[in-house]
Amino acid sequence: MMVQITKLHPEVTPPLFDLSAFPLVRLPMPEPGIAGYGERWAAEFDAVLARTERFVLLNIGPIPDEAHDDRKARTLWLKRRRAELGRLCLAHLHVERDPDRRAMMQDRAEKMAGAFPYALALFDSEDAALERAWTLLRAVPLTL
Repeated sequence: MMVQITKLHPEVTPPLFDLSAFPLVRLPMPEPGIAGYGERWAAEFDAVLARTERFVLLNIGPIPDEAHDDRKARTLWLKRRRAELGRLCLAHLHVERDPDRRAMMQDRAEKMAGAFPYALALFDSEDAALERAWTLLRAVPLTL
């Protein structure tokens, strides 16, 4: 006799944004080759902004190449939500341990700084980035 197993719970996709330490928002980097997350990224970021509380973004690790459609979705979203981002996001901090990649990213960040309504900063360690994040978050009222 063959027994059929039925899943009671559908697979749960973990969120792209880690809000467990909010107002520190961790943005895990997508795995290289992963595509199709742009709209989900925008929807999750909408939920972060809907909190109407100030926050700091934190990325760790190398930035993989993005699929064109994902980059386009994120870019359009950033343009639409620029004013809210400027009010709510205190900074976007990125940890890159490799000094050569960090220097390349720093150069790129300086060239793109005007495109973002918040400060961009690179760090060689998570501890240094976290120290900066919590310093920023303690310095201002988090609610508007």
